[in-house]
Amino acid sequence: MTTRLKFPGLNREVTLYLIYSGLFYIGLFGITDVILNFYFVSLGHEPDVIGVLQSLPRLGGFLTGIPAGLLANRIGARRLTLIATLLAAPTYPLMVIFPSLYVLGMSRFLLGLFFGATQVASAPLMMRLTANEHQTHQFSYHSVVSMIATAFGSFIAGYLPLLIAGVFAVGEQSSTAYGAALVIAGVLIAVSVLPLFYLKGETVIMRQNMREEEDDNTPEKVPWGILIRLSFPFLFFGFSGGLTFPFYNLLFRTTYDVSDATVGTILSIGWVGMGLITLSNPWWDKRFGRARGLGITMSLATIAFLALSVAPVLWFGILTYVIATSMRNTMSPLFQPLLMDSLPSALHNLASSVGFVLWNIGYFTASILGGIWQTEYGFGFIMLVVALTVFMTGVSVVLNYRNRQPYVIKQG
Repeated sequence: MTTRLKFPGLNREVTLYLIYSGLFYIGLFGITDVILNFYFVSLGHEPDVIGVLQSLPRLGGFLTGIPAGLLANRIGARRLTLIATLLAAPTYPLMVIFPSLYVLGMSRFLLGLFFGATQVASAPLMMRLTANEHQTHQFSYHSVVSMIATAFGSFIAGYLPLLIAGVFAVGEQSSTAYGAALVIAGVLIAVSVLPLFYLKGETVIMRQNMREEEDDNTPEKVPWGILIRLSFPFLFFGFSGGLTFPFYNLLFRTTYDVSDATVGTILSIGWVGMGLITLSNPWWDKRFGRARGLGITMSLATIAFLALSVAPVLWFGILTYVIATSMRNTMSPLFQPLLMDSLPSALHNLASSVGFVLWNIGYFTASILGGIWQTEYGFGFIMLVVALTVFMTGVSVVLNYRNRQPYVIKQG
């Protein structure tokens, strides 16, 4: 008697990768998104300096993007993910042990290098963990798990400084309390690699999904112009992210004068929304197609960001924040398989690299501008710019992918 699979595409390999992602995101995003800026503030740094520090990981990601794709072709996406994750973890205690501005900048840059490698490897690896017809489901599962994990990390991060302050007899908003929380985040990132040791380098499904031989993927044969054109929506997407995610904690603290615990709770609600909304991605895909579906969801996110720019009270700010971030988060789980399906598998690693480079260019630029614009114009203006770039993200996806046929590598 055959047992019917309740979750399409959810097999042993996918489950192991989801466990890795859950632990990884608790440390890298959940705890960090709440604590990191507060740690910088506790050290006496101003918003413009914080903006630069927040931009440095994107610079590292930009520089590692193409080399990481080439390296993934050589050593495999799983092995690259494992090594890069282990190298990313020590950057957290480095910031705490040596809190000088120089070391802070260097550690953030190194984190971007290693995190960038994991991101470049993630989409090609996930494309090979399950059958083709289940790939939209798998990207949705990954988004749900990673966002729920980030929400959990954000929630506990709001209370970690208080608990640590009691243990070390220091102030709740001291650099010691925030620094210890960041060390905990680094430990979780290191532990997250354990499931990857049990993830097979190549499964039967991986072999079934390979549509081109690896020797077809040489630099001389790479259609860089096509890869840039197909990945271009990531530039707008990265810019909108760079203006928001590094600064959401400061937005709620400065605009509505709330505590660290409240900020952590608000961010956790947003992450839950970002995770749960992706459960609808297979519906958007089936009902409208990936490209048109993204055009609709990005438009809805645009309206919500416009509302957030003028939100007068906390409850309305939370509501519009959750809607805006949730609808915006449909982008990656829908766009990555859209991009990959438009190309032969021999180009997947490099396509992921190009997309990540463009995303980092946008994010890096926006993070620097965000730190400056906070002081000059305030968060209302920033949210207006975010609304515009989110809308441009949707427009660029629709224009780029309407009636597009899959690219075929020409032989000879």
